[in-house]
Amino acid sequence: MIPEARTTRPSARRQAPPHLAGGNTSTERNWGNDNAMSNAGSGRRLFGAIFWSVLIVTAFPLASEAQYKGDDIPGFLGLQSGTQAPPGIYVGNVVWVYPTSTIKDNSGHAINLPGSLTSTAEIILLNVVTNYKLFGGNIGGSAGFPFIKNRIELNSLDVNTPFAYTDMFLGASLGWSLKRADIMAGYNLYIPTGRFSQGANDNTGLGQWGNEFTIGSTVYPDQKKLWNVAATFALEFHTDKSGTNINVGDMGTVQGGVGRTFYKKVSGPVPMIMNLGVAGYAQFKVTGDSGSDIPPALRGYKDRVFGLGPEFNIYIPKPRLSLLVRYEPEFGARLRTQGQTVVFSIGWVAKSLVKQPH
Repeated sequence: MIPEARTTRPSARRQAPPHLAGGNTSTERNWGNDNAMSNAGSGRRLFGAIFWSVLIVTAFPLASEAQYKGDDIPGFLGLQSGTQAPPGIYVGNVVWVYPTSTIKDNSGHAINLPGSLTSTAEIILLNVVTNYKLFGGNIGGSAGFPFIKNRIELNSLDVNTPFAYTDMFLGASLGWSLKRADIMAGYNLYIPTGRFSQGANDNTGLGQWGNEFTIGSTVYPDQKKLWNVAATFALEFHTDKSGTNINVGDMGTVQGGVGRTFYKKVSGPVPMIMNLGVAGYAQFKVTGDSGSDIPPALRGYKDRVFGLGPEFNIYIPKPRLSLLVRYEPEFGARLRTQGQTVVFSIGWVAKSLVKQPH
């Protein structure tokens, strides 16, 4: 859920920011003609490999019991999730809202519990994409400073935390731009800066360090790059929770979408750029929770959830702002909450670092 960026082609694309709410998106990268770093086939092959590997993993039955949450909250990535924005310095603000009144059991049946819960987060995001390269990809770095109300740690609606600072995250990325595809690889570190006490219902953090590796691609099926298909896969590992012998299982998260880009000519060389489509996610435990502080009957189970819904984002060139809204109702949950994910964001290009042609 960290924004990144890459593209060094025509100036219309170069000045545009990533959609900071989604982390790694940027519609403006489609503007102008690309000088390919590779052929379109390589991009399609990579995207196909990611897609089928994800499909195989999620297709297997996922038995589950009461599960602890990982650090990666799904829904922060969507359209063009595998695309880095152009070199530059970016500042963004993301608002995430998650209302739920449902917890599903291992068979997908709703557990009758009283009440409902709305978890809300606001994240200040900083992102830098440089012109320095490693393995041919642009190097980027990101940081997120999040605040949250009602942080969900378990499958329980009994959560009552004030709006407070939660676990922050840092990220590093590499981004490549091919003729008909973008590729991005990254690493995210989740730092337990929120308050945590085992068994409390007012924790603002999860009490664990998280390490997450990501790989994603955005593919453009048509020559004009008006259509985009994207998927990003993340694999997350955790340390034991502070003061306990509880280790949250390894977690996989897939986020992406299918969209169509529209351009509107305005004064200046860069048009207004709009992206409309369907975004979605799948999150699932790869290994079950473990540790002596977890009852033996609950060890080793795995949860899952899916979300799917519309996304719209727009880049306005004169103020150098990008705006985004995304709505993803959840379905198919197993032993975890099932609710609705709503994301709003605003991003600003503080400074472009794109090298202008001589």
